[in-house]
Amino acid sequence: MPQEIPTFFFSHARQDREMSGKYLEKFFEDLVARVAQYAGVDLKVQRVGTIDQEVLQGADWDRELSVPLGTDKAFVAILTPVYFNRENCGKELYGFLMRSQNLGVDSDGALTDVENILPIRWLSEEVYYVNTQRDSLIPAILRRINDTPADPGDDPDRTRAIERYRKKGMEGCVQVEPHYQELLRLFALRIRNLVTLPPAQNLSFSTLNNAFTYDWTAHLGAARSQAVAPQQPLETVEPRALQSVVAFYVTTRSFQVDPTQVSFADRLIAQPAPGVPTPADPSLTTLLAEVRIAALSEALNVFHAASEPVIPIESEPLVNRLESLNELGVLTALFLEEAVWPNAPAPSQSSAIIEDIIRSTRWTGPVILPSLGEPVANVDRLVQEHDLPSRVVALPASREDRVTALRRAFVDARGRMLTMSTGKPGVADTIPILKGVVPNKT
Repeated sequence: MPQEIPTFFFSHARQDREMSGKYLEKFFEDLVARVAQYAGVDLKVQRVGTIDQEVLQGADWDRELSVPLGTDKAFVAILTPVYFNRENCGKELYGFLMRSQNLGVDSDGALTDVENILPIRWLSEEVYYVNTQRDSLIPAILRRINDTPADPGDDPDRTRAIERYRKKGMEGCVQVEPHYQELLRLFALRIRNLVTLPPAQNLSFSTLNNAFTYDWTAHLGAARSQAVAPQQPLETVEPRALQSVVAFYVTTRSFQVDPTQVSFADRLIAQPAPGVPTPADPSLTTLLAEVRIAALSEALNVFHAASEPVIPIESEPLVNRLESLNELGVLTALFLEEAVWPNAPAPSQSSAIIEDIIRSTRWTGPVILPSLGEPVANVDRLVQEHDLPSRVVALPASREDRVTALRRAFVDARGRMLTMSTGKPGVADTIPILKGVVPNKT
């Protein structure tokens, strides 16, 4: 009896596929070749993997995607923050999830008894953090689905490959040998050896729900079975020297407090997960996302923090926080809403306190004016008029330019930190190109 063809649907965000290096396309093509090799499939005769870039112009797009979703043996999901925010990715996931015969949902919103879905972590581990919580950016519905190959511990090559995958993500393993070939082998064998699912009847992509925003509890009912183990609490992460930045926000805008208690701040600001309603101010939420993108681009984990009170009534407590983090080698940044400073309605005690914090020589991070609905400040004039150090940065209007400015600020801060740790004034001059951001030439 001929072996069943182990076809798989490759679900991803197109933006991730179009990143420089084309690593996602390479991974898809190599996975197709390896699955076909292990299953004895002639790729000139038989399709193995489906990716939406193969839908030709003029073809029935709905049918070209609906048929493989309803019939393929496996579903490979490339997990990234962009993926979680794409409606079409959520619809693809929903369509395949509905083929699991005993699908359920637990009291924490995690799906149970999911069949034949292989999540692949594409990016490094820090990308999935929000503040101190490991994996908190992973949507709740996916948190019970194993996204890492099993490691019995009897093969050192496999162990090292899996360790790199956990830390760097699959993107950080493509073309890194021998780890890449070992991971391809593990994922291809997993796809080949999955059991067959019953096909979906009359599946239409156009009518599918978005799995990331769908009310699974209302559809399936929260699981009450004793066989379902309670979800483990998310592991917490502490800021690390030269690998983390703690950003303190001084703002009048509403935000959601992260319940995690930490020693390095009075409170943390929660960054809302994709698709989850939040009472936070939308402009501040956008800023949090931009700061996070910029930090991750420079291989930094970011913690959004606030003092108590959020607008300081004295300078010393916040300066002490900033100084203690700097002493540990952790980068810091201070974000000042312009409505608080420098555009307060009238001169106030708060303005004087904030300027004392900016002038303090006990910490080295940037002071950033985010321009939340305000015109971009004239930084040179501010520095001159208020007799301030030159570390004040005003963010530009466009998102791309804002992220670039934030990246440069973080790189400069890391350069200053390295200068302090080595005692060599020239070090900072060589730091700003660590991850490809070139400082402004003046």
